[in-house]
Amino acid sequence: MDDSSFICGDHSFLSIIQANLPWEPNSSPYRMAFLTCHAVALLTFIVSSVTGNLSQVDKLWSLLPAIYAWMCVVDSRTTLMAGLTTLWSIRLTYNFYRRGGYAWPPWQGDEDYRWECIRRGNLGGWWTLLTNKRIMVLFNFVFISLFQNYLLLYIASPSFVAWSMAMRGVHCPSGEGGETLGVPPPLNIYDAIACFLFMAAFIVETMADSQQYNFQNKKREWKSSLESGGGFANAIKSISNNTFLKEYRDGFCKFGFYLRCDLSIADSPLTLDAHV
Repeated sequence: MDDSSFICGDHSFLSIIQANLPWEPNSSPYRMAFLTCHAVALLTFIVSSVTGNLSQVDKLWSLLPAIYAWMCVVDSRTTLMAGLTTLWSIRLTYNFYRRGGYAWPPWQGDEDYRWECIRRGNLGGWWTLLTNKRIMVLFNFVFISLFQNYLLLYIASPSFVAWSMAMRGVHCPSGEGGETLGVPPPLNIYDAIACFLFMAAFIVETMADSQQYNFQNKKREWKSSLESGGGFANAIKSISNNTFLKEYRDGFCKFGFYLRCDLSIADSPLTLDAHV
């Protein structure tokens, strides 16, 4: 199938999966991303089922959008987008790494505590259906493995749009004479604004990551010191009037970028398990 038919108007699902192979000249990244998404979904499902660790997709969460973005690089705009996505990927990957998310072999590492809460039926209601092993396997395949990989592909969708616009400028007829421009659209003021907003958000996220990481480390040190000294419950009561230590007791960072956190979340079933 000729890629130009897809680029210049045929956006059907069939046109995506029948596009040229990724190693052919001027090929579409849609097909490669489509195949990669499903291959990774199947792999994470198999690994999580064998190991019992349902956080396999978490290990790839910060990596896949950047990979998809680099599949789309054809001009200055898509290169800029891939570069910014990689910057976001490095921040998130490092944050996940320092919290113990990665280990060797790679299928090990910490599992999100919420999955264990679901296995135990702590949430009650319809969530107790997932205590059934067969239903949990189905949930793992449909939601944890497949849906989350679709979501990661969707996160990179702006790069695919930019690729399509670049290819339109090169291959599709434009103007009254029906001639092609022969070049992708150049960068403009809107790209500069988007880049500025991205960097502003990136800086805020990086600072918030550090605040949360430092808080959680100090909270663990505080709890460890209380438990080693005995009288954990009495110790909590003794500091109940201390605002700073109350944050450790509640388990949530409520200063800096987290100043306006909803305090009622501390009473949720997941929160109670997180303190154990």
